[in-house]
Amino acid sequence: MTFSATEAAFEGFRVVRRHPLAIVFWSLAYLIFFAAFFGLFGGSLATLMATTESLEGAQPSSQELEALGQTYVGFMALALPLGLVIGAVLNAAVSRAVLFPAEKGFGYVRLGGDELRVLAVSVILGIVFFAVSIVLFGVVGVLAGLAAQANAGVGILVGVLVGLGACVVLFWLAIRLSMAIPLTVAEKRIAPFASFAMTKGHALPLLGMAVIAFIMSILVTLLGTIIALPITLATGGLEQLATMDGQSTTQILQAAGPGLIGWGVVNAIFSALQIAVVYAPFSAAYRDLKGLPHE
Repeated sequence: MTFSATEAAFEGFRVVRRHPLAIVFWSLAYLIFFAAFFGLFGGSLATLMATTESLEGAQPSSQELEALGQTYVGFMALALPLGLVIGAVLNAAVSRAVLFPAEKGFGYVRLGGDELRVLAVSVILGIVFFAVSIVLFGVVGVLAGLAAQANAGVGILVGVLVGLGACVVLFWLAIRLSMAIPLTVAEKRIAPFASFAMTKGHALPLLGMAVIAFIMSILVTLLGTIIALPITLATGGLEQLATMDGQSTTQILQAAGPGLIGWGVVNAIFSALQIAVVYAPFSAAYRDLKGLPHE
């Protein structure tokens, strides 16, 4: 099979052009996610935003930073599982749109074995990257500390250089594992490390593809920001939550419902576009390297 990094990089836009209704269903999925998220954690989000805003422009004490850290960790511990689930559903949908284009259904959105396998692979990869990051930056800290014992300036230089090397290793690992999700959907199996064999000899083209897709995602983000700006200025958007610390979710919705709905709709649409732009290229790369599953 022939793999073109530049062709694959724009697969997200082709998916949108071929199946515009898919973006509608993906946006609805994000809206459901936002609604569930806010229903469960609206009060916690208001507290976090209020605490963060109160520390802006000030010299926070160690106690205030510790309290903010505890609030943030608790918030993420609640939000992360929900994010992993919606991510698995939509990542599988994007891969299905590229690899099984005839299975349109509800915008390629399903709740089944593919989604469970993608969720499992996502958790495995998350643990791998977390563990590798801990090891790499632990080594950075040790080497920088040893160098600093001789000279503080040398310690900083060693820390920067070794830190850059650690980032390169993480980028390399991300590229080598980038076929894990498409492979999971295409081959109906949990084999995240089988991506290494697929990406062998293709790391640089895949990196180029990822860079192009990332630039396109930034442009989509900028467009979304421009479109959302009038709504945010008119309603206050999500930022108004900082003034509602201590209120219940029902009270927040009564006071800020229109702004939150406007924010949710715009962000759902552009989040759906983002996931197509960022993730479809990797499914296209799998297809170009290995062919469509039914072939």
